[in-house]
Amino acid sequence: MGTYNLRTEIEETLNIARSLIHTDPDEALRLARFVTDRAASIEDRNSQALAALIIALAFRAIPSAKEDEREAAAATASLLALQNDLDDAWIDAIDCHADVSYDTGNYNEAMDLWLQLLEVGLERRWPKAIARAYIGVGKLFFIYEDPQSSLEAHLKVTPLLSEIADKNIHVCHYLNVAAAQLHLHNELASNQALDLAESALIELAFCEYEPELYYYRGHLLRNAGQKEAAKQQFERAFALNGRSSNYWGKVVNMIAIGELHLAQNETHSSHYFMQQALDAAASIPAKYLLMLAHAGLAQTYAAKGQTDLEFTHWQQHFEIAEEINTGKTSQRLATFKRHSLQQRVHELEDSLNN
Repeated sequence: MGTYNLRTEIEETLNIARSLIHTDPDEALRLARFVTDRAASIEDRNSQALAALIIALAFRAIPSAKEDEREAAAATASLLALQNDLDDAWIDAIDCHADVSYDTGNYNEAMDLWLQLLEVGLERRWPKAIARAYIGVGKLFFIYEDPQSSLEAHLKVTPLLSEIADKNIHVCHYLNVAAAQLHLHNELASNQALDLAESALIELAFCEYEPELYYYRGHLLRNAGQKEAAKQQFERAFALNGRSSNYWGKVVNMIAIGELHLAQNETHSSHYFMQQALDAAASIPAKYLLMLAHAGLAQTYAAKGQTDLEFTHWQQHFEIAEEINTGKTSQRLATFKRHSLQQRVHELEDSLNN
């Protein structure tokens, strides 16, 4: 008859919880809290720290969770990882905290966290930390409507990939390169990056970023005039997102499908998907996505001849654009933020490379 082993139970439960973060975050949260109590009973601080990271990642995957609750979970995870010298967990916790701030439109905090990650990564020569930081910086430049600087930040990750075993980071990197190239109208380079993402994806049983591959393929096909093929890619991405916690992906996919319906003068279908996108964006809430969804609805109402509702949604679109500094009258502030971010990145690189 076998003997009961609490440490084995804790380890196996952590593995189960980790595997459920993106597909069933509520269950991942429940299991991680269970592990926290079990680990505390035998003073297993490492397991407590690892459970705290799963809790933070699960909260990130539950948009309905309160913002302060998600931020507190990420801060706790990074502190416990630091106290227990769990370098990988600390990197993931800081990146998670930055992502939560980014998703909710707190770009200054996200910037500080990713720059902290970059500083420590450069100082200690941690490829994973440097890569996560540059990916984050690239995302910020994207929000500040500077796709060239976004691409330059993402390309700094490429030489690090040979030292990073986690293929999720490879996929994420190539998808971000593809997105930046797409916005710069470099469609061949965008396609090449998507091919590299797909090659890395084959090595993973599950990847939270997979739907984005089909989303960007859809945009490239739409640009090439292949509307039906584009629609299939968007719908594939949308279906996969339905089984994951990637709410950002769900929203942009619904907007893309709505735009295709609008281009085919299918205004009722377009309205459905644009409204679904707005509702999903409001549930996160993500200011940038709300801005995009309001623009989509405004265009749909314009096509339907409902000018009063068109005006209402354009008004809300521009209000949010001003708030996140992408609006016309806030170009000086947006330029200042871009330059500030570039300067801080260059200062870190120069101080630690010399």
